[in-house]
Amino acid sequence: MGDDVNLYPGFLNDRFKSVMVGPAAKVLAWQHANSTGNYAVLTGNNPDITSIGGLSRFKVLANDTRVIAFKFKDATGGEARRYSLKVNAADVGEQLLYSNADDEFKLVGTMPVSGPPVTTAIYVRDEQSGVYIATGSVYFQWNAETQQVDIVSQEQFPAQLKHEREDASRFIITLTSAQLPH
Repeated sequence: MGDDVNLYPGFLNDRFKSVMVGPAAKVLAWQHANSTGNYAVLTGNNPDITSIGGLSRFKVLANDTRVIAFKFKDATGGEARRYSLKVNAADVGEQLLYSNADDEFKLVGTMPVSGPPVTTAIYVRDEQSGVYIATGSVYFQWNAETQQVDIVSQEQFPAQLKHEREDASRFIITLTSAQLPH
């Protein structure tokens, strides 16, 4: 448990076509280093993992670790991929999500239920001008009562963004204003 294998740099690895995971763990497999952000949480027998599209990193996690994922939407009227959301999490590295690019959730972190809160830096960039229009942090904490990952502090969360819970550990992050903070 705890192995963190980085197969990057180089081509996305397509050697691993299947995986068998023991009962005390799960495997988080994903494309990182600004690739697609595709990920899968694997438990038990997985005879075909090609849906990931070529993994670049995998990590063996305890069964009670939650995977945190975001979907990035733009409510300002910009075209798809006008804005990017960069999430810098210590446990999974830097992830780049584009506004309204697709309807998939992208990996942004992990949260052990018995662990401390997790802090992650976030940045929103206008891809046309190159200007960072929002910077801040998001704080995650395990809520034992509801069995969910919560976003617990709004203090450093950018005012131009709002978050909405999708399920126990996935959130929709929406850009509500492209104006620089005052």
